[in-house]
Parts: sequence; structure tokens; C-alpha cells
Amino acid sequence: MLFISPSYNRLKKLGGFSRYVPLSVPIGIGWLAGALMDAGKKVRILDEEVVGPCDDLLEEYVKDMEKPYIFGVSCMTASIKRGQEIASVIKEKFPDSKVLFGGIHPTVVPEEALQNPNVDVAIRGEAEETIPVLYDRLKNGQDFSDIKGLSFRRNGGFVHNPPAPLPDVTKLSKFPYFLFEQHSSAYELGFITSSRGCPYDCSFCSQRSISGRKYRFFPAEIVTETLDDIVNKYHRNYVTFLDDAFSTNKQRVMDLCREIRRRGLHKKALFDCQARGDAVDEEMLAAMRESGFRVINFGIETASERLMKLINKGETVEDIKRGVALAKKFGFKISGTFILGLPTETRKERAAAYRLAKEMDLDYVRFNNATPYPGTRLYQTAVEEGRLNPGKDWENLNACGTLVESPFREAPLAYVPLGASELALRCDILKYNLFYSFRPKSIFKILKERVGPAGWLALPPKWYLKPAEWFYLISFALKVAALFIKVFIYSLLTLFETR
Repeated sequence: MLFISPSYNRLKKLGGFSRYVPLSVPIGIGWLAGALMDAGKKVRILDEEVVGPCDDLLEEYVKDMEKPYIFGVSCMTASIKRGQEIASVIKEKFPDSKVLFGGIHPTVVPEEALQNPNVDVAIRGEAEETIPVLYDRLKNGQDFSDIKGLSFRRNGGFVHNPPAPLPDVTKLSKFPYFLFEQHSSAYELGFITSSRGCPYDCSFCSQRSISGRKYRFFPAEIVTETLDDIVNKYHRNYVTFLDDAFSTNKQRVMDLCREIRRRGLHKKALFDCQARGDAVDEEMLAAMRESGFRVINFGIETASERLMKLINKGETVEDIKRGVALAKKFGFKISGTFILGLPTETRKERAAAYRLAKEMDLDYVRFNNATPYPGTRLYQTAVEEGRLNPGKDWENLNACGTLVESPFREAPLAYVPLGASELALRCDILKYNLFYSFRPKSIFKILKERVGPAGWLALPPKWYLKPAEWFYLISFALKVAALFIKVFIYSLLTLFETR
């Protein structure tokens, strides 16, 4: 089976930052490939972000596979357009093949994927247990209509089978990083997932569409075996845990930290993770710090208790302030993300978010624009308000769009709350990002340490010895200067707007 990760156009989505944002391996595809290999199946992976468009590569990648060929295309919302193009190319070259779509976007809007006649099946949710069964049925020409978690066309309509049970992660093999070794210079292999799911129900997050609200975690032994590969085999000394809620289960964090120390991994690498302010305490933080954890990212979202309740975050601003203060006490560097442009939000509440970041003296900050991804309640709110503007093929759905766009071109925001103007919202997002992240001490910190939160920003080793990097950084600085000018103009134009 050939798994394909379609390009989502990093340059367009990340703008000038794309050069310094590490590229992770396609995690979802990796897990599915591992599940198929455990079942004795042959798999290959084609990632367009690494090898470029797959159109002329397909014959090479399937030449040693048996027909009928099966293709698995993993689509985020940002890559669904390219995924549809790939499906058409596949069917043109191999009419008898089977094309499966999976990932977050086909999970939440399967009928959109299936409107393309070249897509045979949409797989919803986690599929480690589904994909081997479906593979055998397709190879043997057998009916698959009883398999849970599938959506497909039948008799001119769509059939959506009941959801598949979530796989037992304690029975999965460790992540197959070896499948990506040949492109290790392109990938940042210092990423790992040690749990799945999130028990919370934030209105802006679509992840529960994949994993529900059931929180599951991998055994500490499996996690540290994988860490051992990342650190000792692939020589990564910064590793980011991609868990949505790393600190949810205290005992599992304590067990994991103990195993990291037992293996001596904390002496060779530093670790980053994401946590909630209401889910950390002194004992946990002390163990994490002793075990090599360096940066904690808190999803702060807003400084308004009113908005916290509105987005159903399940914690308070005071909880976050307490958690940040505790983490600082133990010497952690703190990264914080905010969401600006939430429903009913005012400019005063946006300004309060900036003041809160300064008050807590966060090391790294991102102010993202509220983005109504399919499958979220924010999406439903945007539809109900008549304020959803996804653009063609969802091109406007980019949480970092305002920050990374060209100074000379603006893509419309996917959502602007009722009563607010897009110009004022754009002004505030740009202003607070620039004013916070481009302070002299913030710039010096990145240039000196080279690595910010590993999932967001990293300069190449010894970048200061490379003339090309100096050229690029100077060019980037000029673009940032242009953004400051834009903010000044926007501020004048929106001086009297309160929303």
C-alpha cells in the first residue's frame, strides 16, 4: 500500500517563517504504516512536502507492489484540495486501483471527500485496527460495507458506518521512524506522541473528531524506547512531545519521567511539551525538570474569564497564571498561545491578552486568529452568524495567516466576529505579535539559543557562519519592518473602533 501525504504549501501557509519551522514526519500516516507492517503488509510512504508533486513518481513507488494497488491519502483541511487532485491523477494512471482518504478533514466532512468519484472510501477517526481489515477485503475483492468507521457511496447516496472503536494504544508497536530515515535531512525527527485524545471540549478544537474525549497514553517503556531512537540513533537533542494534553494524567507523567532518567536520556536531550495550567503541580514539575523538560507551552487563549467560559476551556485565567508561575519557579521557559477574534470579543479583551502575556513575562508567544475548522463548535457559530469565509477549497483557514502573510498581500480571514471589522482584528493580531515577539530581548534569545519551542521555530546549527542565512534573515527583517509600517497605518485607520 502506498500512503501519500499531500502538500499543504508550507510557503503559503507559513510565509517567511517556513524556512525556520521544522517539518515533522506525517505522524498519522506513520502509525497506519506501522499497523499494516505488523499485519505483514508491504507499505511505502510518499510525502509531497519532501519529494515534491507525486504525479510523475507514482509508477516508481508502486512498481514492486501487487495489483490492485491501494493508495491511502491523508488530508488535513489545508491539503484537501491537493488530495483531490492526487486522487484524480491516481485513477487516470491506475483505473483499477482503490483510493482511500483519511485524516482530520475526511473524518469531519466525509461527503465532501466522496463527491470526488475517484475517492472510493473515506476512513473516519483512528484507523490502526480498521486499515488492515479493509486492506485484505480490497485486495481480495470482498465486500467492506460492514467495517466500522468507513464512509462510501452506494446507490447514488452516501453511507456512513458507525464509528470504529478507538485502538488500544498499549498494543501498538513503537512509531516506525525508520520509514523516514532516507529523508532525515529534510525532516525534524525530534517529534513524538506519547498519548492520544483530550478529555476537554474547547469550542475551537477539532481534534476530538478523531479521538473523541477519551484520553489514552502509551506505556512509558514504549515511549522511552522511541525516545532512545530519536536521541541515540537519529542524534536529536531537542524533542517535542506533540500530545494535546501532556499533563492530563499525573501518574503517567511521573512514570515517564522516571523511565527517562533511568535510561539517561535527560543527559543527552531536552524536551518540550504542552500542558494546561490547571493540570500541573509542584511534584510533577519538579520531576519533569529533573528529567530534561525545558519548555512548556500553555494554551492560554484569552485574558477574559467571560471568553474562557464561552469557548468552554474548562479552566480559568487564574488557573493558567498559577500554572505559569509554578513552571517558572522550577526554571521552565514558557511558551503561550492566544486566540484573537473569538465570538463577541472586544478590542479591550484583545489588548488584555497582550498585557497578560507581558505580565507573565512569557518567553515565546503567538497570537493566532480564531479559525473555524470543520468539526468545531466555532465552525457552527461562524455558520450561524453568517460570518464563515473559508475561501475556495478552504484556503482562508490558516490560524497563523495574519502573522505570516506577505506585507503586500492579505488573504481574507476565515472568521471575523459579529460587530468587529476585519481591519481592526487584523491590526490587533499583527500588532501584538510584532510588539511581543520582535522585542530586542526576544530576538536575541532566539539568535543565541537557536531553538524556540521546537514545534514552532528553529535556526540551523551554526547559522551565523552561513552567508545564505544572513541574507535570508536580513530579507526577513525587512519584511518585518514593512509589517510594522502596516500596523502603524492600520492603527490610524481603526483608532476609534472598539470591536
